[in-house]
Amino acid sequence: PFSASFPFNLMFKTSIGPEGTAVGYLRPETAQGLFVNFRRLLDMNAGKMPFAAAQIGLGFRNEIAPRSGLLRVREFYMGEIEHFVNPNDKSHPNFASVADKELVLFGRDDQLGSGKTKTISIGEAVRAGLVNNETLGYFMARTQLYMEKIGMDPARLRFRQHLATEMAHYAADCWDLEIKSSYGWVECVGHADRACYDLAVHSKATKTPMVATQKFDDPKEITMAKLKFDR
Repeated sequence: PFSASFPFNLMFKTSIGPEGTAVGYLRPETAQGLFVNFRRLLDMNAGKMPFAAAQIGLGFRNEIAPRSGLLRVREFYMGEIEHFVNPNDKSHPNFASVADKELVLFGRDDQLGSGKTKTISIGEAVRAGLVNNETLGYFMARTQLYMEKIGMDPARLRFRQHLATEMAHYAADCWDLEIKSSYGWVECVGHADRACYDLAVHSKATKTPMVATQKFDDPKEITMAKLKFDR
């Protein structure tokens, strides 16, 4: 028989300060440090978009049952790259350089249907809408090239798309590069289009605008209607 359900926090709780009166939590991922520092990072890049920032560090997760060697542990190193783009223009200037690179893709329709993967160029995958946009596709192809360069067997690599039931509600698309090991297919690198969700939430909580501006080559005139109440 199962016990009654109860809340379980996947983050480790700790006390901060000499008296331990402040409560803190060990970070479960490194990405949020990049988001909260978005404005500083943008200033360091002279306010220009798009730009990217990377971070490597420790993460901590309160795993219920650590197992599978080093695959499910409570303390581990991770590295993350956040690439910030105009949400209305997710093209990538260097996409053409990787467009012909073939990847093994396991899309959500194939996972629920045939159960078979497809070998397809990333350019064709983006054109067909299988991969959401050029920027996401560019980094998927670069990850594949990196894995091959360090000696990984391409026959043991594939990209699996998150099912609708497992994808974060704010994500536009998400693909995991998986490696076939003695434990089966294991996620190694996650590629997610997180849209503007993280920046919007941090901005709302801190009441600090986390936005970038775009300079047009030619000025644009926009006519706006404004209500004026007659009291």
